[in-house]
Amino acid sequence: MKYNLLLCRLIFVVVLFMVLRDDTINQTMLVPMDLRNLIPEDHPCYFIKNVVDQIDCSQANRVFADKPGEFAYPRELLLRLILMSVFDGGLSSREIERKTRTDIAYMYLAGMQHPSYRTIARFKVDYPDLIDESFKTTIKIAKEEALVKIHHVSLDGTKIKAKTSMNKLTNEQQLKIMKQHLKESIELDEEEDMELGEESGNGVPETLTDKEKFKEVYEKINESSKDNRNKDKLISSSKKLLKQAEDKPKKILKKIETLEEKLKESEKDIISINDPDTCFMKNKKWKWEFDYNGQIAVDDYKGIILASYITNNPTDYYELIPLMEQVQSNLSEIYDETPVNYQVSADNGYSTDMNTEYLEQNSFDGYISSRKLSREQKKYNLSDKPFAKDNFFYDNEMMTYICPLGQPLYKISEYTYKNKSRISHWTKECKTCPMQLFCSKGNRCRVIQDYGIPSKIRMQWKMETPEAKERYKIRSKTVERPFAHLKQNMHLTEFRTTGLQEVNTELKLYTIGHNLKRIYNEISRKNN
Repeated sequence: MKYNLLLCRLIFVVVLFMVLRDDTINQTMLVPMDLRNLIPEDHPCYFIKNVVDQIDCSQANRVFADKPGEFAYPRELLLRLILMSVFDGGLSSREIERKTRTDIAYMYLAGMQHPSYRTIARFKVDYPDLIDESFKTTIKIAKEEALVKIHHVSLDGTKIKAKTSMNKLTNEQQLKIMKQHLKESIELDEEEDMELGEESGNGVPETLTDKEKFKEVYEKINESSKDNRNKDKLISSSKKLLKQAEDKPKKILKKIETLEEKLKESEKDIISINDPDTCFMKNKKWKWEFDYNGQIAVDDYKGIILASYITNNPTDYYELIPLMEQVQSNLSEIYDETPVNYQVSADNGYSTDMNTEYLEQNSFDGYISSRKLSREQKKYNLSDKPFAKDNFFYDNEMMTYICPLGQPLYKISEYTYKNKSRISHWTKECKTCPMQLFCSKGNRCRVIQDYGIPSKIRMQWKMETPEAKERYKIRSKTVERPFAHLKQNMHLTEFRTTGLQEVNTELKLYTIGHNLKRIYNEISRKNN
């Protein structure tokens, strides 16, 4: 009996040791494996592939047909990799190249090929139309999945830091000095070539090619710049740019001339050397820096972005119309009949005559915040000025202003001053009011005036109603969430590219990533 018990224990111990698997790290496969067997069925890479399958890349591929050179990668392949990367929240071309060798999902989307990061980066620059088509495709898919209703569209803009710094700025005077130095050097070189011909050696002046002589010229400029009384003083950013002319003077001269043209076009006092298209703006922390103004329009139902673009205008005054035109253009390609008369909300930064007139002419139900409503939401303290205009309530039914003491101020006159309409409200009851001295500041009656064209004034009166205020509240939770997602989760705090066109493409890719994530999450919820 004891012998049988010991034998059973021995067999049990042997079985325990037999469960350890062999280490197969260097084992090769006799038959190639289908990567789809290693990827879960609900992995987003399949979703990305289905999205790209709806985009026609044949025309882009046709450019490479019957041309000499190495085989080009299919545009669909590169687009799949880029969309997968923005879905994951990244845009690094080097990271995409690395993942085609280390990440099974990227290997599957790349078909086991490994395009270089330069090829991926060039694709983003050379094919903005395909990226724009990808953005429209996300809206189309969202519509097919009933994720957009086009009932309330919210607009907003945000400042995003450009790829430059305060140490890279210059102005007209600095550009003029640098241009003069380079032109004189290049002219001397050309004279030398005329006199000595090809035997004179390098076509670049000796002061710019010889290290020691260039150093002497640069040190003279540097010493001259230390004198505060010297009008030809160069700041550090200008000196760094001028030093680059050691190897390529004509190229730097061309860059300076381009900066001069950009500076004249912008009508600004300063310009960035690294990114001439950016503009000096004040961010939310009230600090001045080189920024771009990113604009988006968002559907309120599931937070799908309907339009996005970049501008270098520091304010939102002129951005409502192009943003709404882009929304209408994108919707016209998806709907048989473009939706009209839906609600459009925007903050006080869009409150201009032309914007309110545009909304009325195109039958949009607009809700643009007034200065008074913005101050109320920011809890602006008006207790120190109890009789300020913002403390007067406008009654839309009576079409009168109501003062803080409850006295109506009636519409008395309407006239035009400096090509702008003005409507005056006042009442004779002010003469007997005990607070007349504090309210009207010594005048006989307090006058409340509305400025702007009739559409803007009507918008201001409309935003006084409780219904308009409730609808305007939708804007904050609709448009602020996508911006929070782009900045916090996708790390869009500073652009990685320069130039208005490249930055616009970069923002478009981020918004594509946002839409793809929203659509995929909603589809996953439905299936589960």
